[in-house]
Amino acid sequence: MPEQSTSRLVQAQFDEFPYPNVPIEQTVTDNFALFANSLTTAYYRRNRKVIKPEGKVMLNAGCGSGWETLVLATANPGATFVGVDISAESLKMARQRFEFHQIPDARFEVMDITDLRPLGEQFDFIACNDVLYLLDDPVAGLKGMRQVLKPDGIIRTNVHSLYQRQFIFNMQDAMELLGVMDEPAAKAVPILREVMDALHEGSFVKSHWQGDAIKTTNGILANFLLRSDKGFTVPQVFEMLRQAGLEFISMVNWQQWKLERVLNKPVPYAMRQIKKLSQEELLHFIELIFPNLTRLIDFWCGHPAGATSPQPFSNEEWRDGSVHAHPLLLRLNAKAAFENAIRDNGPVNINGWPGSEGNIAIDPFSVRWLVDVFGEKPVPVQALVAKALDFMDWTPEEAFNQVVANLKFLEERLVVLLDSPLR
Repeated sequence: MPEQSTSRLVQAQFDEFPYPNVPIEQTVTDNFALFANSLTTAYYRRNRKVIKPEGKVMLNAGCGSGWETLVLATANPGATFVGVDISAESLKMARQRFEFHQIPDARFEVMDITDLRPLGEQFDFIACNDVLYLLDDPVAGLKGMRQVLKPDGIIRTNVHSLYQRQFIFNMQDAMELLGVMDEPAAKAVPILREVMDALHEGSFVKSHWQGDAIKTTNGILANFLLRSDKGFTVPQVFEMLRQAGLEFISMVNWQQWKLERVLNKPVPYAMRQIKKLSQEELLHFIELIFPNLTRLIDFWCGHPAGATSPQPFSNEEWRDGSVHAHPLLLRLNAKAAFENAIRDNGPVNINGWPGSEGNIAIDPFSVRWLVDVFGEKPVPVQALVAKALDFMDWTPEEAFNQVVANLKFLEERLVVLLDSPLR
């Protein structure tokens, strides 16, 4: 199908059914979305330094109905926002959404993300969620964003996983054979429902026809009838980044991509070979042995820095540093949970935290010296050590070692963030 025709079909689908079709008045409560679209999160993953969003300029490339832009605005208070999309009807909904939520520092433009220079701005953070895999040339989309990315800026973007989504791609191809993909959504959706309802239960394709959400009009249009949808592998993603002149920073859901999460017992022989793999090869190995790991290959990238990932903080850096709670935990009023735990002499459980592979339990003693971290201001590590000494009969060095051991565990999961003047 010619490129222009594909673009028109995609635009027509989203003009007819702006996506996502989230009510204008709805507020953002998805903690993973807020975590993933936080400049603080991405910058810390790359630089191991704390940055605040106030005064930054952010772009939502392919903003659709403005829901993703609202996520961006909620995650980054004090920044200004620009949203672009090829669907004028979707942008009408985006403007209405921001008017309802009374967020003035935003504007929306009809624009193709492959050339964003007409915006006349450079951006600190670009969010491009569920867009690249719809482009005929995803590299052109990455290049378009790179053109307007500040030297220290970061892009959060993603593509569909070829392996996880294979059976949905099969159904899209089947509908293409029937000519259904060329029909308006209002006609195509009933045809798809009819075929799926008649399909034998033994079909792997039918196994994706589960749950109420997938069977809604929006669920069908975002999956079985998503025009121009494509899947990718990790090597293809890394090659696209190389062609676009960008550098991979990290998977957004990096805890999911840890080897120990997909292999739950030692593999001594294989591990000798695994240790020789590059980052790209290791991620590819994981997606091959766990093809249903995730729908999206979801990652942060930026201009090439030519540097390796920051090393873990040394004890000296911890000794001279100050600790912040992740801003999302401040928004969730985590301090109240700590204060309640102190009152009840109980633990604090941080469940479903996006930076963790599981729930986090903080024991009643640690709660008492950690509580101040979840206020508005950073707390010196030495102040936390002094507070721990008030509760336990330790030497100062014992208290330091115990406090830092706990902080390192929480810092690895971005519950707390360390600001060290030595780095």
